[in-house]
Amino acid sequence: MQQFIRPFTLTMSLICLFAIDSQVGARSAEPAQIANYSQPTTVLADPPLINLGFIEPRSTITRTFRLSNISKAPITIETVTPSCTCTTLDAAGKIIPAFGSLEVPVTMKVAASTGVKSASVTFTFSDRSTPTVLNMSGEIAYQVRATCIDVVGGTRVPFINLFDDPQRPKDIAPPPMAGTLKVMSIDQRPFRILSVMNQPPAFAGFDPAKDSPATSYDLVYDFSKVPCERMPPYLIIETDHPLAPVIDMRIRHACTKIMPQLPFAEYRANLGAVTTGSPQPFEFELKKSQGWKVISTTSKDPQFTVKVIDQRSDSDHAMISMMITVDPSAHGIVLAPVTMTATDPTGATRSSDFWVYFKTVAPATNQKTGS
Repeated sequence: MQQFIRPFTLTMSLICLFAIDSQVGARSAEPAQIANYSQPTTVLADPPLINLGFIEPRSTITRTFRLSNISKAPITIETVTPSCTCTTLDAAGKIIPAFGSLEVPVTMKVAASTGVKSASVTFTFSDRSTPTVLNMSGEIAYQVRATCIDVVGGTRVPFINLFDDPQRPKDIAPPPMAGTLKVMSIDQRPFRILSVMNQPPAFAGFDPAKDSPATSYDLVYDFSKVPCERMPPYLIIETDHPLAPVIDMRIRHACTKIMPQLPFAEYRANLGAVTTGSPQPFEFELKKSQGWKVISTTSKDPQFTVKVIDQRSDSDHAMISMMITVDPSAHGIVLAPVTMTATDPTGATRSSDFWVYFKTVAPATNQKTGS
């Protein structure tokens, strides 16, 4: 049986995501409410922006910042409003002394998917001064990270931008369908790139037959001959790095739009190395999903099956525990959608695809030694 990704025929000549929070940069307070605060800011966040750097997927991180009162009277923190439920801190009701400060730890639960992550926390105070906003930004990344130059912004980004904006002026060229991407190890451990979409990687300036493993590679890709119906939503790269057996790059293209009918926290899951023939658990999250229940799952690739084994929910989110079993005949990299069907709070049924990818690993064989 062929893997779902095998029909994607790519010419690998080096070309060129942390899930992006849907509420990135959003403030919880309405503009009209903020406008009621006419007094100048009397409390400053130090630092005003916390650079989180590279963050491991599925990790929980804590950073400490300081709120400094620059006025001559004590100030009480009235409300603390994070832009997303992934961020928690305990500061409401605490008092900042006159010309004093208060250290506040903030904890962020990091998503499973890679990409840029931003969040903010808005504080209001008893003196009705202008609210203070603390911003945090970083990038969720495995120990191997892939980036390329975005032709739109000219900056290096962890995705491939092939999207041709319908509003693009005629005198502006469309984004190129081929280019170069860089794959590097964050921990500076030498590694090898084994495949890209189940095909041999095409290197620029590197010969795997002669050169030793490196910490950084330039790869080439070419999507110019890939038809719309075969354009993959993610580019999957296989490595021998022990902490990053597979990584992905989101491919932004008119034919790869993901518009789920279920409130997924992320749109795909990296399952890493999966042993064939042995069930392996994984989880995905539904956000703002009180009253939702997953009732069935169907793999669109015959090489593996999935089933729901548990569902846990609180007032905001639901964590769905799954079990995947890969057929012993499967090999290489698998990228395929799983159709999730759920009932919403009204009892209506909705279905949507959730992408999974992984590296198949044959079960270890026990070798008996003679006496």
